[in-house]
Amino acid sequence: MEQVKYGEDYKTDFQPEEYLQMYYSTLKGAPAEGDMLEASMLFWHEAFNQGHMTGRRLLDIGTGPTIHSVISASNYCDTVYLSDFAPQNRETLRKWLDGSLQHSFKSFFQELPNDREAMLKDKVVGIFPLDLLQAEPLMPSLFPPFDIINSSLCLEAAAQDLASYENMVRRMGRLLKDGGHVVLFGVLGESFYRVGSHSFSCLKISAEQVQDIWKRSGFTIVEWKQKATDAQCDGSVSNFEGFFLMVAQKSR
Repeated sequence: MEQVKYGEDYKTDFQPEEYLQMYYSTLKGAPAEGDMLEASMLFWHEAFNQGHMTGRRLLDIGTGPTIHSVISASNYCDTVYLSDFAPQNRETLRKWLDGSLQHSFKSFFQELPNDREAMLKDKVVGIFPLDLLQAEPLMPSLFPPFDIINSSLCLEAAAQDLASYENMVRRMGRLLKDGGHVVLFGVLGESFYRVGSHSFSCLKISAEQVQDIWKRSGFTIVEWKQKATDAQCDGSVSNFEGFFLMVAQKSR
């Protein structure tokens, strides 16, 4: 049986092209993922459109090789900082930024103004290495606290247990200003997902555990949306049971 990948394996075995092809070729995503991608983008739009989250600077943690997680967010901030652990993901983002990426994200912008992708690119000020398993995740530590932190499908993929998940939450909190907001999209009840021929581990976590950890870490949950997975998912690509979007505010 193939060994499940995690941690440093992302630097050698995670293939951005395969990931994009499997999960982000269209808004509907891979069949086994149901409508998670489409639902996540709607969640983000609704969360930011309410106007409760304001601030000049937004950090997206664990951006991966895709930019769907910051499309709505970028309407409500002046600058966007992208970040990821894997260098090949950061390189994919750089290619998107300079226009040399072969993969197209056009379907993400199909109902938006024609200049929307260009506007997003104009707001991206950098693509940075970030490792939430380290005491100082964002190196070099030259950044003042951010107004908003956005993250999608990152914490549960990086954490090996609930203790490490909570440590990462607290490290994220230190990157955020007092009173700032975190917008988190994640999966529930998932133990693995596949990219090409490799399976990557995922922390099987419940909604109650997610909420409890964030509350213990100094946050107030101001919005929670949750949806069960499509009953037709067969578990060949992943075995998640549901997904959620959470908006939480750091205590002042």
